[in-house]
Amino acid sequence: MEYASGGVSTKKGTFRKLEELNLLDDFLFQEIASSPEVGEEFCRILLRVVLGKEVRKVKVIPQRAIQGVDVKQHGIRLDAYIEDVSRDEIMGEMEMFDAQVMPENSDIYDIEPNKIYEKERLPRKMRYYHGLIDTKLLKTSVNYEKLPNVFIIMILPYDPFGNKRMVYTIKNQCVEDKTVSYEDGAVKLFLYTRGTEGKPSQDLIDMLKYIEESTDENVKNQDIKRVDELVRHIKESEEVGIRHMKSWEWEEYIKRNASEEGLAQGLEKGMERAENRCIVNMHKNGYTLKQIAEVMEKSEEEIQAVVKRELSVLL
Repeated sequence: MEYASGGVSTKKGTFRKLEELNLLDDFLFQEIASSPEVGEEFCRILLRVVLGKEVRKVKVIPQRAIQGVDVKQHGIRLDAYIEDVSRDEIMGEMEMFDAQVMPENSDIYDIEPNKIYEKERLPRKMRYYHGLIDTKLLKTSVNYEKLPNVFIIMILPYDPFGNKRMVYTIKNQCVEDKTVSYEDGAVKLFLYTRGTEGKPSQDLIDMLKYIEESTDENVKNQDIKRVDELVRHIKESEEVGIRHMKSWEWEEYIKRNASEEGLAQGLEKGMERAENRCIVNMHKNGYTLKQIAEVMEKSEEEIQAVVKRELSVLL
């Protein structure tokens, strides 16, 4: 079985329409999580089903980029960075990615749907994620006790540990004596969508099935029904459709020019070609010049010139 990230099929480079995507596809998950209209509601429902607790108020920061402590070190990009601000009444517009301004007893959740098969490196990848998040949460001279709990939730269509469990909860502990309390606030949750072992709630079983295959047949309860309504709202958005087309064009270019040397030599021209193809394809699919211009951040005159030039080449 082949797994890949993003909202496109990587097998034979075929384009998948927006309505064909599932929540396990990174593009669709990002769009619904980042939506100002439905993102917070979606994340509250998902956290309630996964964790079995109510989260009254959240702050969603989709695709949160966290740079390494040195320019030569890896950074990370979090799919859906969620701060539980249920107790936050006075934060206003303050930046919250910092332990000294987090409301007391807050939690942080990073939800990562991941179709890339990377079973062997997942544990160390999660170690790096936790470490880098913590370095940004705790500034100099702030007490360690201020660090909030951090939950990294991975949703996977493959079994990360081979025991057929739907839920793997990973915490640090004392090896010699498991009765020793060691609570450092770092939790990793691996959710295997097809797991059969363990005793997950029926709500979680149904939700994970819907996330992997977001179809009418998998709407089994009121929570999923509401999520399905939110998904339909996102899929019906013209702007989201244009962004989907744009993201596919760019991923196709990256796959065709995967070598680092090739990208370095032709990145600027390649980006221009990818953008032009994207503009032409959107034009062919019925999008107006105004719609394309808004997404591509160009003037309507520039879009019209690209369409005219590219189509003349094809004739």
